[in-house]
Amino acid sequence: MSKIKKKEKKKFIRKNLRYRNIGIRDLEKFEDDEIIEEKRAEKKVKEKGEISLKSDLQLTSGKVLNVHSNYRILVEIEGKNIECTLSGRLKQINFETRNVIAVGDIVNVQLSKPSRIEEILPRENALSRFAEDSFQTEIIVAANIDQVIITTSVKEPYLKLGLIDRYICSALLGNIEPIICVNKIDLEEDIKALKEIMNFYRENGYKIIYTSAFNKNSILDLKKILKNKESVFSGHSGTGKSSLINLLQPGLNLRVSNVSSYTKKGAHTTTSSSLIKWDFGGYLIDTPGIKTFSLHKNHIYDLPKVFPGFDKYIDYCKFPDCTHTHEKNCAVKNAIENGEFPEERYDSYLNIYDSLKDLS
Repeated sequence: MSKIKKKEKKKFIRKNLRYRNIGIRDLEKFEDDEIIEEKRAEKKVKEKGEISLKSDLQLTSGKVLNVHSNYRILVEIEGKNIECTLSGRLKQINFETRNVIAVGDIVNVQLSKPSRIEEILPRENALSRFAEDSFQTEIIVAANIDQVIITTSVKEPYLKLGLIDRYICSALLGNIEPIICVNKIDLEEDIKALKEIMNFYRENGYKIIYTSAFNKNSILDLKKILKNKESVFSGHSGTGKSSLINLLQPGLNLRVSNVSSYTKKGAHTTTSSSLIKWDFGGYLIDTPGIKTFSLHKNHIYDLPKVFPGFDKYIDYCKFPDCTHTHEKNCAVKNAIENGEFPEERYDSYLNIYDSLKDLS
């Protein structure tokens, strides 16, 4: 007995249509093109949106100090702080980032009531982290900066070298100089042992400064590094960033909080990024404490090139695209076997690499 084929269902494709009232005298002559397809507003591509239709207006350049919302953006213009809104055109651009504008951006403003940001100039660089979801949306922490001060502490909370590694990689990927600031050294009984731990970073060319709110000389040393530079302070919550900033710039009175006696972790005292002008020259971008600093899954290809200490070995690997994980004749793995590279730091690399691989 032959099988009867089931009648294939006709696929229904939904169209985005709207209808208008029309008088039809002869239904047999009705044409489909009398149905008008609705045109909805779409996001502009970045390249198209960057072309301002108001270029004939007189615009004034300024620097973004703080971003509260699209309607409350504080901009420094010719020595004055002016609250601005974001132009409607810029809101329609598909920037593919969570925030359209970031602290440190250079913008062109139409001075009016209210003043409007009409153009965001191209960024020289940016420090970004990425949302921990499948979309991995980019979150721009700060833009147009010279150096990132990776602030950590010896205790309360304890030193987290893995987070330092992530920050260094992110800074180098963003073409920003990373500087490690180890704070609260007054809580460390064995300074020599601490410096031996941090010696790995010093030997690989990274600047390290040891600070304490109770040591005036360390604050002066930090001030020298910050002078006439645009710096972003970032790191784990509770490491004492706000306390250091208050000492560097008396009168700011940034809110500080105690570390939990139960979790030994800090609470967020800075709730949004803000740019502050130093009295001694330069700018500070203070950011909220970040417990995890996620990279983008596509960074997995550049990670072997920017991880601290790998640059001395990558030219000696057999394969130019060596990931230093499974390949034969890998110079990095050989260095670990010979005791030339610390195994703890290699484990940190594998943790970052595997986390990015899982996202792919």
